Amino acid sequence: MPGSYLIDVPRRIVFSRGWGVITDEEVLTHARALREDPRFEPGFRQLIDFRDIDRFELTSAGVKQIAERNPFRRDARRAFVVSQEEVFGMIRMYWSYVDADPDQFGVFRAIGPGLEWIGLDATAPWPAEAPDAFFGAR
Repeated sequence: MPGSYLIDVPRRIVFSRGWGVITDEEVLTHARALREDPRFEPGFRQLIDFRDIDRFELTSAGVKQIAERNPFRRDARRAFVVSQEEVFGMIRMYWSYVDADPDQFGVFRAIGPGLEWIGLDATAPWPAEAPDAFFGAR
């Protein structure tokens, strides 16, 4: 999965994006990069934009491993924005494995409700700053 992330320290939010083909290793690379970033805190909120995912090459074992290596705290508010049923189903599988507070974990079909879920205005633009890091094939 080509992807990127931006850590907005003042607002305590991680903006993550993925596009193309998503694999276990690339999602694990993203989690590892966040854990190793000195600006990241496990209590930050996160908005994940998966609307441009073309295909999933995740395995059930990989989803479980990704959940076990989740860098966020249980009470960190996280919003996943998806456009495909397959992606929606994989996020729900991930949610079943991760020890996330159900009141802090949302999956949305549009970006506006996801933005609101993490405490931003529904019409707020994606950050204009360049991402902190890219991972996977671009």
